[in-house]
Amino acid sequence: MTDFAQMVPIASITPFNVGLAPASEATMISALGRPVPPIDASGCHNAQASPAVVPLLRRAQLESVVMYGLGPAVESLTQILQQAFAAAPALADLLESDGMLCVRLQRPTSGAPTSRLSNHGWGTAIDLKLKGQAPPAATGAQVPYFVAFLAPFFNKAGWYSGIAFHDDMHFEVADQTIHAWAAAGRFKATTEQHPA
Repeated sequence: MTDFAQMVPIASITPFNVGLAPASEATMISALGRPVPPIDASGCHNAQASPAVVPLLRRAQLESVVMYGLGPAVESLTQILQQAFAAAPALADLLESDGMLCVRLQRPTSGAPTSRLSNHGWGTAIDLKLKGQAPPAATGAQVPYFVAFLAPFFNKAGWYSGIAFHDDMHFEVADQTIHAWAAAGRFKATTEQHPA
């Protein structure tokens, strides 16, 4: 049986995030508005989500992974996980979310605190972990195998892996994908999307 908790060298999974960049605060505000201030890095201030985001929020669950975030991100994430679980059925019994929508400032894994908004604040990022284990953050030159396994699935769908900034648990919709979704009109509320 595959040990998804086993640590593997980051060098063994490169290249990753090719042609992708983390979504900038300017991109997110331009596409989805600004969360309602004041906001800090403590807790989740989800009642202060951007008014443009609120009607687009959706909830879904696949196996033990609970998703609550921006509708297009939840839809994309569901497809990513379906593909990953089809390739590794054992992972479906082990993986769970450590949060998606969380309106707050970024919490850097190293360095000084920042005043930049986290992409969790628009519901376009998710943190993942294995059941019964702490979510992996900065793990140096190695990452848990489940992160290494998932990264290509996320990258192919236009998501950026937090491995690049030492936040292993973190995946977010890439800057390029946010622009593409905005251009395609995917951030317009429809009657099929309901906040939970």
